[in-house]
Amino acid sequence: MRNLFILAFGALLVVLASPSMASGGSYLVDDASTATPGRCQLESWLQVFRGGTHTAWTVPACGVGPVEFGLGLGGQSHPGRNMQNPSIKWQLRNGDDAGIGLAVATDTTLQNGHRINSNVYAASNFGIDDERRLMANVNLGMTRAEQGAWHRLAGIGVEFAVTKQVALLAERLWAARLSQATQAGVRYYFGKDDGNSVDLVVGRERERALPTSRWATIGLNLAF
Repeated sequence: MRNLFILAFGALLVVLASPSMASGGSYLVDDASTATPGRCQLESWLQVFRGGTHTAWTVPACGVGPVEFGLGLGGQSHPGRNMQNPSIKWQLRNGDDAGIGLAVATDTTLQNGHRINSNVYAASNFGIDDERRLMANVNLGMTRAEQGAWHRLAGIGVEFAVTKQVALLAERLWAARLSQATQAGVRYYFGKDDGNSVDLVVGRERERALPTSRWATIGLNLAF
């Protein structure tokens, strides 16, 4: 058990020490989980960037069979912008409790009515240890900014359950020839439903020809 904690903590340090694209979520790397069929979830977060800019998002999503439909609504200050992020994720295999999970997903981000980004990717999640206290998420796909060319997208994240209520997370997302982003933080689970949690995350992004951006995020996730 001690070795597992050392491994998870080491991964956290490696990611934080690495140079670092914020996607349409409080986390950069998606897993293969979807909202329970017939139920919905609500993810909301506030992201504050160094320099004073901040963004706020709320993302309701509902499960219909193996498919999850979501619609993110966001706003940004300095300069003021409104954003929308419709998304669809189809779960091919549930890996939440055992084995390897697999899903395919697509999303598009609109800013003031203009498309600024689209993603198409496969997401996988699996346990690294027998107790599944150390979980890994992997994303592979393509991303396209505005009317530009499609570029390869890849991400990896690890989450270590310190207790039943507290987990540590570290993740990294690469968009070939565009950017590299890194995040790490803590998730606190509360209530009887595993879908209820609070996130505290810090991150940074290194984008081609632009200064490195840094941020802190607080998020609230609810299932109902």
